[in-house]
Amino acid sequence: MLKLLVSQRSSGRLLSAPVGRRIISLSRLNPGVSVSLFRTSSQHFGMDALFKSVEETSQPIQADVKGQIPDWLKGSLLRVGPGKFEIGDQSYNHLFDGLSLIHRFNIEGSKVTYQNRFLRSDSYVLAQQQNRIVLTEFGTNSYPDPCKNIFSRIFSYFWDTSGSSDNCNVNLMQVRDEVYAMTEPPVMRRVDPQTLETDPEKVDRSKYVALNLMTAHPHTDQDGTIYNMATRYGKDGLFGLVRMPLPDEGERNNPMQKAYMVGSIPHQVKMRPNYFHSFGLTEKYVVFVEQPMYINVWKMMFAKFTSGKSVSAAMEFDGNTPARFHVIEKDTGKVLPTVYLSDPFFTFHHINTYEEDGQLVVDLCCNGPGDSVAALYLENLRGSEGTFDDIDTEARRYVLPLQPTQASDQDNLVTLVDTEATAVLQEDGTVFCTPERLCPDTCTMELPRINYDHYNGKKYQFFYGISGQIDMLIKGDTQTKASKTWKEAGCYPSEPVFVPAPGATAEDEGVVLSLVVKSSSGEDRSVFLLVLDGQTFSEVARAEVPSPAQACMTFHGIFLPNM
Repeated sequence: MLKLLVSQRSSGRLLSAPVGRRIISLSRLNPGVSVSLFRTSSQHFGMDALFKSVEETSQPIQADVKGQIPDWLKGSLLRVGPGKFEIGDQSYNHLFDGLSLIHRFNIEGSKVTYQNRFLRSDSYVLAQQQNRIVLTEFGTNSYPDPCKNIFSRIFSYFWDTSGSSDNCNVNLMQVRDEVYAMTEPPVMRRVDPQTLETDPEKVDRSKYVALNLMTAHPHTDQDGTIYNMATRYGKDGLFGLVRMPLPDEGERNNPMQKAYMVGSIPHQVKMRPNYFHSFGLTEKYVVFVEQPMYINVWKMMFAKFTSGKSVSAAMEFDGNTPARFHVIEKDTGKVLPTVYLSDPFFTFHHINTYEEDGQLVVDLCCNGPGDSVAALYLENLRGSEGTFDDIDTEARRYVLPLQPTQASDQDNLVTLVDTEATAVLQEDGTVFCTPERLCPDTCTMELPRINYDHYNGKKYQFFYGISGQIDMLIKGDTQTKASKTWKEAGCYPSEPVFVPAPGATAEDEGVVLSLVVKSSSGEDRSVFLLVLDGQTFSEVARAEVPSPAQACMTFHGIFLPNM
């Protein structure tokens, strides 16, 4: 399988080279070609199991615990991701399209149970009722009703009245004692954290704030206030910072009840807005990256005719346009006037952001060529070998000086002593930032997590992630730049979730939890809960779930301690 690599290093700065033309259009890439996100390998014959549909295990199954789970670890690990990729004789195109499946490991000392349930979204219910894909997803357009006559079918192609998808398969958010499944379209679904049943009442975020998309990675402040970044399309196109005050006790915990937009940044090109997936939050600021990954609205409108795909087919990465960092005052919504630029990159996930000595430290997982979205088409993931070896995404640190006007051209404005990141004031008044690679001796990584409750928005040392091979967990150290890993043949772990120990005095004192899919052939597969010591990163226990329970790849999740 061919790998197309369009990034290089020169003079210590990451560069991005276009391939054959100025804009790398992801919709033009052959879905049968793996583009620099992965490299094929004959080692991982079981990885194909991550991208195959599973059956529901709605009732808890007792797991077989090996090792010693800490006595203080009591609660539920909830995770969400795609679980069903085919409806009737129709298939979804992209990993982000699979129907949402929610997993639960309930931990009570040495007793662990596992269950999963499909989210009863409109996407799921209508698909089951009509035995076809009814609602358009990220990479798959809905199909016309075969029972309609030819004129009605043509009409439905031009005027899609099916509505926005509520297939919330990306992340889970806790608000007091309630849990919401969410993705980037406006609708969220409330889920019972004990039974995993779906509340029939939907929460449509667009009814509270006039925005079209909102990230599935909101941040929760120390006082419980929730912040998110959203976008509005059209002639008044903008990126908006949304504040959601915590509902009062006794209120029904709809987190959008009191939501409002604090501040905004206008789109530079109305019919070509930037795509984003997450953002950074500190005590005083929000950091939003306007990356050169664009959604071509005109192309999206015609994608169903040219490719049968949706938003994903309209995404274009411009390798000649720099990434731009915006800094927004969290309380006032004021956008700082300084323009921070860097070489172009694509990012899904921020690791952490914090303030130090008048500078903002911004840590992200970055993909230089910007081909992450295209590489996640299921045709790629289930390639001729169904195996992949590496992901071209690395953990980077950028440093943004908050008062950059006092230095002369070519002076490094970064004064922090423990980083190689630089920032240079240019003649046009912009600040050009060059990153430092965190943990340069380890493989690349994605799906990062930290000790969120105690260190989000603050100076921190440790982060946890998953390797590009999807077969290894990583603990990174931002101070020493060293790393520790966990890996076992035929095992494919999910995003690691850190749970601090009660009364912990060290940042990494606690455990790391991961749902692991085990498969050696891609056909046989099982699932277990992995428990690692947060400091040594060595295994302390696992809870193996007996057959017939199965799992596939999950994106994100949360740990809910027993109250």
